[in-house]
Amino acid sequence: MQQDPSQQPYQPYQQPPQYPQQQPYYPPMITPPPQKKSRTWLWIVLGVVALVILGCIGFTTLAARTATNTINTVATNVSTTATTASNPSSAPKGSIGKAVVVDSDWTVTLNKVSTSTGSEFDKPKAGNIFLVVNVTLKNTSSTTQNASTVVQWSLKDSTGQTYDQDIAFGKGPDGTIATGGLLRGNIAYEVPKSVHSYILQFVAGIGSSDLVEWDVSI
Repeated sequence: MQQDPSQQPYQPYQQPPQYPQQQPYYPPMITPPPQKKSRTWLWIVLGVVALVILGCIGFTTLAARTATNTINTVATNVSTTATTASNPSSAPKGSIGKAVVVDSDWTVTLNKVSTSTGSEFDKPKAGNIFLVVNVTLKNTSSTTQNASTVVQWSLKDSTGQTYDQDIAFGKGPDGTIATGGLLRGNIAYEVPKSVHSYILQFVAGIGSSDLVEWDVSI
């Protein structure tokens, strides 16, 4: 016998089970690696700096070598002149009134030697006197020459003591001399009255070993 459905016991409504929703899948985005910055400019700058530094070092080295060679040459010339000048026996001797050929450029004459007590405006110190030498220079070279009493002339005694020129009192042969020309003048030295023997010396020029000496007595 069929049961009447309306008479069946009440069954509560049951919801179907809930399942978690799955999130949609998105594939990961691939980011390209960062591009490396070009360093070409950096290498160019470093190369230029290196070239400048090397150039400065090379120039400094060359300048230092040139200066050293120049100093050595001057020192050698000065040493040679000083050695010759300090050894009177190696220098030719001149006499008063006689022309002496020094080298191919100069012929020199010591005309006379005198003494002086000075002038109203220029007097030697107490106990001193002016020794005055009158000299003539002749330019025997093929070119114009410059004469300088300070550079070319000197006076010393037998002990090697040198004496300074008195430029204010003496009017020496200073200036330009043309080829074959003559220049004459007085050179004054302040010396002690107690010393009577001196050596007058003429040198052709700075660094030259060509010279002549005169024994001077007062």
